[in-house]
Amino acid sequence: MQFDRIKLPTYMEKMYSGKPWVKYGDNNLFPIFLQEMANKSALHGAIVSSKVDYSFANGLEMKDGNFSTRLFFNHPNSFEDLNAIYKKCLYDFILYGGFALNVIWSQDGSTVSELYHVDFAKIRCGKKNERDLITDYFYCDDWGNVARVGYKPIKAFNLNERFGSQLLVIKEYRPSTFYYPLPAYIGALNYIAIDTEISNYHLSHLLNGMTPNVMINFTNGIPTDEERRNIKQQFINEYTGADNAGKFILTFNEDSTRIPQIQTLSADNLDEQFIQLQSTVMENILAGHKIVSPMLVGIKTEGQLGGATELANAYKIYYQTVIKNIQNVVIGGLNDVLRHTPDFDGAELTPTIPQIQFQ
Repeated sequence: MQFDRIKLPTYMEKMYSGKPWVKYGDNNLFPIFLQEMANKSALHGAIVSSKVDYSFANGLEMKDGNFSTRLFFNHPNSFEDLNAIYKKCLYDFILYGGFALNVIWSQDGSTVSELYHVDFAKIRCGKKNERDLITDYFYCDDWGNVARVGYKPIKAFNLNERFGSQLLVIKEYRPSTFYYPLPAYIGALNYIAIDTEISNYHLSHLLNGMTPNVMINFTNGIPTDEERRNIKQQFINEYTGADNAGKFILTFNEDSTRIPQIQTLSADNLDEQFIQLQSTVMENILAGHKIVSPMLVGIKTEGQLGGATELANAYKIYYQTVIKNIQNVVIGGLNDVLRHTPDFDGAELTPTIPQIQFQ
């Protein structure tokens, strides 16, 4: 018998023995787990995407700015403009709780010549020095196969040592953490995992020709191990879907009766339990993301009028309590870099506020 079990990775910051970086979670793959949760939970993934859209709105605006500063705004590197970098940073900050920028200094170290976004999931922190500062980071395309893929060291952003390629990491303070951030929704992570398992459960019902909670009891003697495996495989081939081996229980007993007994193992009122569980999961995921009204992510719940006034008021609260802070953190990091671009004249990046019409 094998039963599926939700196993959440433990968040921890642990030193490797003989490695220069610090573990990001117990298996060093905590951000990959966060990606999987966003991809597998429809509600959580939709909230993450909507937060990015609300925060990005119509992109960045620049107050003042001379020709050189606006040139950097339009071409911080050869591939994209600053708005493209901004949107990627928003997504990382919302999903992981932090984001990273690759700063390229000019040859003489006087100004920033190029700027790139770096996937935060591919960054690991070096160990802090005696002044509690992180001076080195490490980049790897696949931390699950670091021995095969390899990694690259990169110096932390440092205004006192302006040369080459450096990494600016922005994250919000959280008690009991130092090296890595935690996302704002961390308290709802169990419920997000439950949401993914509920969908897996229903999918399994569709893929299996036989309901998975069944016990088949043979009372005509106990066959050998090989015979039992063959009988089990015959049931799988005949009565279960091709995409899943099915979940049923076979037992064999010494008895004169030769007629198999089939017993269902379903809990009473399972449909009602699922409805209640689904409601609890949704409420906790929304709370974890500080969603003041489900209508902000396209969900209409019982008891809500759903009028334009209610939606407009919910959006105003949501913008002031959640979206504005996200914008301030990410734009603050971009402004820190902008101040060191050629011929900087005090220009400042500011967010746009979406003008949403509620009718």
